[in-house]
Amino acid sequence: MPPMEPHLEKARFAAAGYAPAPEASALAYGMIGMALFSVGMWGAGRFYDVPLIPHLSLIVVGSLIAFPVGIWLRKKRKRRHVDAYQAELVCLGAGCRS
Repeated sequence: MPPMEPHLEKARFAAAGYAPAPEASALAYGMIGMALFSVGMWGAGRFYDVPLIPHLSLIVVGSLIAFPVGIWLRKKRKRRHVDAYQAELVCLGAGCRS
């Protein structure tokens, strides 16, 4: 892969400072969302002394909802990074000229 031009690399570095690009895949974000939801439900069940086995269907449905939420979060972070990169290019005067 050829090296990036200096102004493009500078814009990418500046944008990564306040809007870092997501490094994991969408699948990883979804799986992490499911895991965090499950751990949160387990913690809430332990705190309130509620047995989770009778409510297993609710936990499964909640986990299935958490999966696309994780994917949405990755998409949002990627969009923020791209917008920040474009803004940095404009600030450097390297692109998007009218």
